[in-house]
Amino acid sequence: MKKLPEKIRKKMKEEARSWDASIANEKIEKVQELLDRAEPFVASRPARRPVSLRIDPFDLSMAKRIARRKGIPFTQLMSLWLHEKIEQENVESFSPGMLD
Repeated sequence: MKKLPEKIRKKMKEEARSWDASIANEKIEKVQELLDRAEPFVASRPARRPVSLRIDPFDLSMAKRIARRKGIPFTQLMSLWLHEKIEQENVESFSPGMLD
């Protein structure tokens, strides 16, 4: 996955500094109390859908070999590659002002 644009990274760093500063003023007991009462964050994802596609036998063999070296199933590797390429295409298609 590509890096975030500089403007977004800068905003995230400023927000992190702000949170660090506000947390630094809290007493440990108060922070622990808030953490104990907090609800865990659960992010749900839509179910994955199976697809089929025709792949050159040599490409499939190479993908399986690479996946074996990485220690993951080849379908997971191919899904990861597809996701990375989609992210790359999406980032490249944004104009500079779209990420504000």
